[in-house]
Amino acid sequence: MKTLYSVLSIVSALTIIGMVTSISSHQIYAPHDCAGCAEFQKLTDEYEKNVINAATLGSPEEIPSLLDQYVTDIRALDFSTP
Repeated sequence: MKTLYSVLSIVSALTIIGMVTSISSHQIYAPHDCAGCAEFQKLTDEYEKNVINAATLGSPEEIPSLLDQYVTDIRALDFSTP
């Protein structure tokens, strides 16, 4: 039984590593020449920083309002090609 758990653990770890690797490679090859891509990345970085700060400072109740503001800001971006 212990061998079965070991095999399942190894298979699970390899699956997770494969998924993360696949996701990372897709991000590398994503096009970055749209008009709003740089602004999108800036908004995303700022949102992530604010969520981490809210979570670590003990005020997770602020996260839904941060998400609402992030969605509003993203919808306001122009993603048309230059």
